Amino acid sequence: MKLPARQSSSQKSQQGPLDGLFLPDLCTIRILLLVIVIAELLAFVLALAASRPGQGWQDLGLISLFVQWVALCSVFLLCISRPWLARFGNIQAGFISFAVINVITLLVSELTYSYISLPGLDRSTAGHIDFLLSNVGISVIVSILTLRYFYLQFQSGVSMRAESMSRIEALQARIRPHFLFNSMNIIASLTRSDPKLAEQAVENLSQVFRASLSDVKKKIPLREEISICKSYLQIEALRLGKRLNIDWQVGNDVEHDMIPPLILQPLIENAVIHGIEPLPGGGTISISAKHNNTEQVLVLEVTNPCDELNDDCIAPSKGNQLALNNINARLEALYEGSSHLSVVRNAGQYIATIEIPIAMLSEAAQ
Repeated sequence: MKLPARQSSSQKSQQGPLDGLFLPDLCTIRILLLVIVIAELLAFVLALAASRPGQGWQDLGLISLFVQWVALCSVFLLCISRPWLARFGNIQAGFISFAVINVITLLVSELTYSYISLPGLDRSTAGHIDFLLSNVGISVIVSILTLRYFYLQFQSGVSMRAESMSRIEALQARIRPHFLFNSMNIIASLTRSDPKLAEQAVENLSQVFRASLSDVKKKIPLREEISICKSYLQIEALRLGKRLNIDWQVGNDVEHDMIPPLILQPLIENAVIHGIEPLPGGGTISISAKHNNTEQVLVLEVTNPCDELNDDCIAPSKGNQLALNNINARLEALYEGSSHLSVVRNAGQYIATIEIPIAMLSEAAQ
């Protein structure tokens, strides 16, 4: 039996919890193997109850064949009908799935009765009816338990995702750039001396805050995050002048990667406030984004100089640590532990690195 071809990642993202259907994607190898194992365990139990003396292995083989045909045919039909089932509510889809499983059981039972000699099979009319009813009865119990299990798993997933989104929203709400008051003071001072520059500063500030208020469930291309970071840096450049230098190292192949908004900007903000600002002569912040094809991850790295006589260079300040913990918590919630932020302090350099699996960088991965 051949299952339908696997869908692309964008198609697959429309399945499962996102389409509101409690049935999982039954076309996956993992689910298929799980069904085969459970069906075989059921066959083993039935064989123990009905096996004839001295023919246990033969009886197990025949019962296994019967049970696996019922299980695999049910999985196949539910797999190909899943897009259609997704149009209904979970109650209707549950009844339809229940009916499909038990009709298949009835059909396979009828074919088995006609062509296969199972242990203890009664060929009378009463035996025929009893055989069909007993198989359908077992199927009813197993299908109810299975569909109930899928529904509970679905509800648990919905609850976990809702909790995760609430946590991400709370974290996102705390990412309000700390430079607000400095920016407003700069804008106020420029209003009379250089109105055009003040207008540009207001536009840059609005872009950063628009990103901070964006939908936490929506990801943005890396190029947009970089644009937000550049807007922020233009504001800081008005305050720090030539003390602030930026070295961008961004490959063309990463600009379309979809990432959460304001993941990179807080790291750059930390580099400005805790790295460049305390240094009398300022310094250069290096910002790189590249694919590590060996480990199949997107690597975002922010490097800044820091004064080793300054405590912030040796141990993170409370504000710095809050931002880092915030980013780590968002990455943990969004990527379920497969992405992380690491920090290294060495020889007057402060290096913050984010790694995100390339497989999770599409819009569908959100």
